[in-house]
Amino acid sequence: MEVTLRIRRYNPDKDNKPHWGTYVLKDCEPTNRILELLHRVKWEQDGTLALRRSCAQGICGSDAMRINGQNRLACKVLIQEFGDNPKIQIEPILGLKVVKDLVVDME
Repeated sequence: MEVTLRIRRYNPDKDNKPHWGTYVLKDCEPTNRILELLHRVKWEQDGTLALRRSCAQGICGSDAMRINGQNRLACKVLIQEFGDNPKIQIEPILGLKVVKDLVVDME
């Protein structure tokens, strides 16, 4: 399965405003979680992507983000929820200051 991720990017050290990055991942399984796909983007395509995660089991909440317009935990959302050849939009949760990319200030 091929998945297209549209990720809101922002690096305060070099960006004046947020922008969108698009990444295509091949050979994804329907049971892959969004967190796994984000790791693949970071490890295989763009090592500058910043995201937060801790337990990766839906307990800590550190990987909370907006996925297709809803606040969700990336470690719990399976890509099979989005159908065949999904296009998934990912951005930081609203209401918190963005530190970088998907990382927000949780204080």
